[in-house]
Amino acid sequence: MTGAILTVAVLALLCSALATIGNFAIARDFPDFELDPQSWFLLDSDTELRFMRYRVTTNLFYHQALVLWAVLGLLLGGNLLLGL
Repeated sequence: MTGAILTVAVLALLCSALATIGNFAIARDFPDFELDPQSWFLLDSDTELRFMRYRVTTNLFYHQALVLWAVLGLLLGGNLLLGL
């Protein structure tokens, strides 16, 4: 059980770090981008493709991290309940 907790904790931390790095890369390469749906953000096709790859990859790691943090919480809660 301890091995599973450590493994999930390391993977959750890694996914969170990769999502953060992806957000920094988006902020660095696309400084004019805002998440406001009312604003227009036009790019050429190559730049738009790179932007979408950044976004998809960052979102993938973000959602994986959310799931892994939830699993870690369940594992820790189960370990606490079994230990009582």
